[in-house]
Amino acid sequence: MAEALEIRDQLEQAEAEREGRGWISYSFASAELDPLAVLETLAPPAPRGYFENPSRSRAHAAAEPVAIWRGRGERRFIEADRWMRDLNAQLSCVGPAPRLIATFPFYPGSAEAGQDTVLFLPSWQVVTEEGRTRVTLAESAAPGCAERLVRRAEIFRRFVYRTRSAAVRQPGATVLNEVGGSWFPDAVKRATELIREGSFEKVVLTRAFDWRRNTPFDVYATLHRLRRANAPCHAFLVDEAEGSMVGATPETLLSLFDGEVRTESVAGTTRRGESAAEDASLAEALLTSDKDRREHDAVTQSILRRLGMVGVLAATRRDAELLRLGNVMHLRTPIVGRMPADRRFLEVAGELHPTPAVGGKPRALALPFIPGFEPHDRGLYTGAVGWIAADGKSGKLFVALRCARLRGEEARAFAGAGIVAGSDPAAESAETEMKLRTALDALT
Repeated sequence: MAEALEIRDQLEQAEAEREGRGWISYSFASAELDPLAVLETLAPPAPRGYFENPSRSRAHAAAEPVAIWRGRGERRFIEADRWMRDLNAQLSCVGPAPRLIATFPFYPGSAEAGQDTVLFLPSWQVVTEEGRTRVTLAESAAPGCAERLVRRAEIFRRFVYRTRSAAVRQPGATVLNEVGGSWFPDAVKRATELIREGSFEKVVLTRAFDWRRNTPFDVYATLHRLRRANAPCHAFLVDEAEGSMVGATPETLLSLFDGEVRTESVAGTTRRGESAAEDASLAEALLTSDKDRREHDAVTQSILRRLGMVGVLAATRRDAELLRLGNVMHLRTPIVGRMPADRRFLEVAGELHPTPAVGGKPRALALPFIPGFEPHDRGLYTGAVGWIAADGKSGKLFVALRCARLRGEEARAFAGAGIVAGSDPAAESAETEMKLRTALDALT
């Protein structure tokens, strides 16, 4: 009782100090909750955010913006950071700072075309890590907000999940139509010609496949299947104008905790074997593949160079290792450094995005070629999605891979491959089709 009165006093004091301007957040511990089950029960409208690493028992659900920023253009990371600074200056926190949900499409966009970058402060968010749950609520600092936060907190302290009838998985074969038809093999050939001519060293080409059926796709059931089947990956749900993007990505763009910067190079792919011996043989072949090692090392060196450009301290790479997933293996190199005191999270993220793993190398030479090859708009696919603490002291952005955009009875799944000298159209087509299975196998 005494603690409850103290919290109420702190909230009322924050309300008085804000004088009707800005926002107030309240973070508190609760009994363990499943953030995805909370999100499914509340079923909020877009935009939402959900991020989970099942293997590390970390999950985060958030929705219903109380403050939101949208922007486009080459300076979107810097402008988003400026908005975040302004918001934080007008935010009073009782408990730890709230997280902001962030989505950066692959292309920066312009005033005339493209998709918005979005940052928002959620009305509610639930974070569960290793069995411990923290709920964070936010309100505009209008009169009575302290009392509203107290009442809303009780809903989460006594949260009741609501079960529903999930969509029945459709039997029979999946009929997919590739956007643009059979353009990909010829594009790989042309890209390798451009590489030989010196136009660029690497370019990433992506494919999009549409699946239409008579019943709506179930976002939450699909996300649940993704997290069950892809424990080493980061399951995610974010929204864009054309639908809900769900996926299970193996790649982190940028992570910041306690001043430690973490990122990774993920490039080079092979399938999983049907037996232990075949799997081991394929793994050894990937580790010794000249083509895959060249592709992987190019990505790694580019990331290290860009971290150095924004002053990340003591950025070092570890040895390349195998990242084993359900149906594919990748080469992966973890990279660690220290965040300098005069740099911001989004400043570093903006320098890294897009890495050569999803764009090309050199970036300035390769990226302009991609729209001329691809017959679809990537949107958030291969963009950056995740969260950033409002105070800028921690955050995590993921590369949106192994995903599908769902909208009613339509789903669009994406997959891509890095094209370098020596790339074979048939092999690159097979690689994209392997990657495609992650999203397709989960759709329900």
